[in-house]
Amino acid sequence: MSDANLPALLGAFYLNVCIVTTSAVLMGLTYRLHAASVLTAVLRTALYGATSVVLFLHTVPAAPNVFVDLRVVPLALAAYRLGPGWALLAALPLVTYRVWLGGPALPGALTHLALVLCAATLLRRRDARPGHVPMGHLRQGLSLFALPALSIFPTFLLTGRPAVDATVAYVLVVVLGVAALALWLSVVRVMARAFDHASRDTIPAVDVLTGLGTRAAFERDHVAPNGGWSGQYLLTLDLDHFRAVNVQHGRDAGDLALQAVGRLAARHVPPPGRVYRLSGETFAAQYRAPDVQAARQVAEQFRRRVPGTIAAALGSPDATFTVSGALVADGPNALDAADRLLSLAKVSGRDRILDAWAPPPPPPTDAPLNGTSPALETVRALLRFIAGNDDHGNTANLQALLDAAITCVPGAQAGSITVRQGSTSVVVVQSGFSDDLIGTRHTVAQMQRWHGDVAAWRAGRARILHGAALRERSRLSHGDDSATQHTLAGPGRQAQLQANLLLPVLVQGEIYAELNLDSLQGEHDFTAESLRVAEEFGLWAAAILSASARIRQAQSAQDAALLTLGVALEARDMETQGHTQRVIDLSAALGAALQLDAAELQLLRQGAALHDLGKLMIPDGILLKAGPLTPEERAAMQTHAAHGAALAAQLPELSPGVLEIIHSHHERWDGRGYPCGLRGEDIPLLARIFSVCDVYDALTSDRPYKRAWSAEDARCEIAAQAGAQFDPAVVAAFLALTPDTTRPALAG
Repeated sequence: MSDANLPALLGAFYLNVCIVTTSAVLMGLTYRLHAASVLTAVLRTALYGATSVVLFLHTVPAAPNVFVDLRVVPLALAAYRLGPGWALLAALPLVTYRVWLGGPALPGALTHLALVLCAATLLRRRDARPGHVPMGHLRQGLSLFALPALSIFPTFLLTGRPAVDATVAYVLVVVLGVAALALWLSVVRVMARAFDHASRDTIPAVDVLTGLGTRAAFERDHVAPNGGWSGQYLLTLDLDHFRAVNVQHGRDAGDLALQAVGRLAARHVPPPGRVYRLSGETFAAQYRAPDVQAARQVAEQFRRRVPGTIAAALGSPDATFTVSGALVADGPNALDAADRLLSLAKVSGRDRILDAWAPPPPPPTDAPLNGTSPALETVRALLRFIAGNDDHGNTANLQALLDAAITCVPGAQAGSITVRQGSTSVVVVQSGFSDDLIGTRHTVAQMQRWHGDVAAWRAGRARILHGAALRERSRLSHGDDSATQHTLAGPGRQAQLQANLLLPVLVQGEIYAELNLDSLQGEHDFTAESLRVAEEFGLWAAAILSASARIRQAQSAQDAALLTLGVALEARDMETQGHTQRVIDLSAALGAALQLDAAELQLLRQGAALHDLGKLMIPDGILLKAGPLTPEERAAMQTHAAHGAALAAQLPELSPGVLEIIHSHHERWDGRGYPCGLRGEDIPLLARIFSVCDVYDALTSDRPYKRAWSAEDARCEIAAQAGAQFDPAVVAAFLALTPDTTRPALAG
């Protein structure tokens, strides 16, 4: 090559670099589109084809009368990334133009192009994930261009050109092809990663509780490793009956259990494996193993260690926990396959890991408990006990009832219970679905259409739906919107429903609730035996709900009586009108802000109603005195707290928590209160809460000896007394209440 050709060579090479870079940037922009759409494939095909034509028009001078172009590089990428069909479509403009030009080199040019496309197609078929191009290495680039470029030599010889020119052209075709390929892939990869990082900024990649990757991170990371999918396995695990951990030990303990399982997984999965928390109690692990047996061993060891890990985290060495799982070969659709196996493991008895290489267990032909099982009678006896001893609200008991129904009714694997609230039915408990289902509302008309027979629904008779009839009834009940169809099953689970058993629950002749049981395995899993057992559970549900209604009615009557007594005390004490009702409402709001449960809030309301009961024992001369009290009178006044607790103890069915409020609501955080001088957390919590509300209402009310303070001044005084008169944590919660919440204390 002469020195005169060097500037032309460098200029042509620079121009080709610019063409390749620009086209790669445009290709990188397509990564913002949906990768699997036809429109994206058409757009990329057009870009590959246009780039090949432009590169053909801008050749590189290799020697006198010898020119080299990079036309085959984008077409090779098209064959690998999109497949041979799209590659032929991309090559059509170039082939048409080249045929139109003609010339003695036409057969060689077409042969060279055909060989490159064949080589790219063969590489595509050998790789397990065609969307990922591992061709940045010299060896892989040579496999695309070195052998096909040998077709240059026959072409040069047939046209009478010297062999040295053919050698120069061959070397430049291979070298420039590999370089252009590396440049293209580098630019596209950088842009694709930039878009990926941009999306990562909006979707959490790390689970806050366990520190593991989230479901979003799993979906982003789920790509073939460097060696392809071969030897890569996916294990999914779900903690069995995890809701029972939260119920028995509390949600904090449940969080500790999940954290412990996350740490175990991170330690147990062999590197460079990765672990994710896909949902509440479901985990996934990706790892390599030399064979299926080794992968099974890792999974089984993990399963055996989980129960002990949870027991240790909860400090309950005697507690029993189990885990179910699924093991599959990793790949693009591995998670779907694992979900199916995991569901099968659940309905096959739990406490097992099923894998894709073992024959599946036979489908259950009956429930684990049946009509003749002694264990079923034990469950029934427990339910009878619950129905007569429901003094802590009915949600936990309804959850126990639903879980027992799913266990005992043949064919049931999931379900929910709705309870009537006014004109709607609200989902209060569920099993087998997402907790997002809780709180879903349905109108009476929707529930009647869902049942299908209004008269039978009102009579409390059960019905079974399956297959096409189930899907049609769902559409009629909830409309064509897929987001609302059969929302009793929860989002994303409608497609898994095979059959539904609906049982209306009658309380005092009215529909009070509905028991929905679902089959996820077979359309004909529910039988006549299923109906019989479900109806028996409906009777126990009615008993539980009826008992809860009676208790709520009794509590309402008791609250009304206590409020009446409090108002009477208020009149004798010449308190501002409405003081009792205001402190009851404000105490309930503050208690709710401090996350008290329903039973504690009930005690707080009752204690607020009776907090000044002891003033019945104070002489009128002291109680109604307009001026300052003498030390002796003040000492007599301070006895009202102890007297009030003693009087309240004579009232039937008052809880000790109510007596504590009456006795201790004048105690101070710094120990300077009365009647016992209690300090700090020795003062009962409910009394600490009520004392803040009582003082606030006193400050913002007119009294014979003072004018009412403004709400802002009263709040400042409450804040100033944090750590002195009041519990600082209670004051912080009080100050966080909205003005609308505290405004009733200013009425009067």
